Amino acid sequence: MAKEKITKKDPKKQLSGWLDYRSKENNPNNPKVSASLKKLQAERRHALLTRLGVIIFTSVCFILILGYFVSPKANVASVQIKGAPELNSSQIVKASGINSQDKVLGTFLKQKQYSQKLSAAFPEIESVKISTSHLNNVIFNIKEKKVIGYISEKDNHYRKILANGKVGSQTLSAKEIDKQKPIFIGYNKRASLKEDLDIYSKLPVKVQNQIKVMSGETNRPTQIIFVMNDNNVVIGNTSTIASKIKYYEKIKNQLKQPSVIDLEIGAFSRPLSNDEKNRLRIAP
Repeated sequence: MAKEKITKKDPKKQLSGWLDYRSKENNPNNPKVSASLKKLQAERRHALLTRLGVIIFTSVCFILILGYFVSPKANVASVQIKGAPELNSSQIVKASGINSQDKVLGTFLKQKQYSQKLSAAFPEIESVKISTSHLNNVIFNIKEKKVIGYISEKDNHYRKILANGKVGSQTLSAKEIDKQKPIFIGYNKRASLKEDLDIYSKLPVKVQNQIKVMSGETNRPTQIIFVMNDNNVVIGNTSTIASKIKYYEKIKNQLKQPSVIDLEIGAFSRPLSNDEKNRLRIAP
């Protein structure tokens, strides 16, 4: 059997190619290696500068915010009232409890509390939203409740009757009221006013828009009196007026002068007396 011939290889010669390749890769004079190192250094420098910039920016913002809060600019300088022309602005500010030592940010955080406090103090106010101008000038934007009409008081003055049946806190002159809303006269008891308001709310809108006066000066608790825009007077029963008012248009078209239209029991009319005209504030 022939012996297998064994060829000897020099290990150094075998490794020389690999060692030459590694030495080239690690050689700083190698253009590829230099480019990679520069790119890596640039990325690290950029990341460092970015982190440093964020830290500086955050610190400056914190210092500015802190400086603002400890300065007088953070305090409430003035309070302006918008949306409630008939209400007394000074009384609103006083009722809110806000003062010059309060922080502007604090007023925003307590917005709901201010709204509840002012709504309790002034029946006319439904809600309050707070805004600012020039950093520390606080504005109370007031939304008022819907006005149904006006209740007459002494010396030709009036108060608003609100959608929830409450009476407004402010006294108004005849020039300040909305002439398109009905006036309620002769209502000294709030219970009587509430009952007639309930009846008024159940009338058709077309009829509501024709009523200029509602009188509480009735002969009986179950009686109700309307003065219409055409100066006709409608008398009805509190339990049936909502269903009988539909006959008003037909009856009035047959009249030649302002009259009393009685719908309490049947349906008939008669001319107005001078005393009734004066009592119900109907111009001659």
